[in-house]
Amino acid sequence: MAKANKSVVDEVTEVTETPDSVPASKAKKKKRLGKVLEGTVLTIKEADTESVLVFDFGKLPENIQALLGPYGMSQKLGDAAAGKRGQEAVDSINKVYEGLMTGNWSVRAPAAEKISKKSILGKFEAMPEGKEKEMAATLLKNLGILS
Repeated sequence: MAKANKSVVDEVTEVTETPDSVPASKAKKKKRLGKVLEGTVLTIKEADTESVLVFDFGKLPENIQALLGPYGMSQKLGDAAAGKRGQEAVDSINKVYEGLMTGNWSVRAPAAEKISKKSILGKFEAMPEGKEKEMAATLLKNLGILS
């Protein structure tokens, strides 16, 4: 089995209590598990008990190793589509699979295009004067993009 990249780290987080005035999306996250994969050895540290658990994939029975391979591929490809839909999800999954086929574990699907306030205002400014630009101005003011 090929050695995994040492930089492959996974963590599970939990949301800590925050005041009601703070949205859950802004809540501070606390690391509960730290995982490091070196070769075929997985080391897990649990934060509350500070327990360190060590597991060697290579020592598992062959039938379990054979089942974990497809499961891991399913997880890796599923992660590539996280937060994406439609063709964007399909393209991300294919990009990650193609990377795996070339031996590249850390290939990442491209991030979604970012739309900035500056780019929206630039497009608005480039619009010709008229009724459409007036409607766009109203919309952008309602959205808080234009003052």
